[in-house]
Amino acid sequence: MVSLEFDLNTESESDAFFGAFFKFVEAASIADTDAISVRSDPTGEHLTKVVTFEDEMQADQFKTYWTQRRRWLGL
Repeated sequence: MVSLEFDLNTESESDAFFGAFFKFVEAASIADTDAISVRSDPTGEHLTKVVTFEDEMQADQFKTYWTQRRRWLGL
C-alpha cells in the first residue's frame, strides 16, 4: 500500500482535489474500489488529504495527474 499526502490551502483547492480524485478513479476504471481510499485530516489552517493506493503505479499516476490539474486550474 502506498499513501500520498497532499496539503491543500483553500476550500476551492479542496473541491478541485476531490473532483480530480473522482475523475481519476473513473478514468482508471478501477474494478476494486477498496484499492483506493481518500481521507481528510484538518491540520492548522489547511487540510491534508491522504490518498492510499494498493498499487504504486496508480499512486504515481495520480500524483502526476493532480500536479498537472493544479497547474491547469492555476492553484
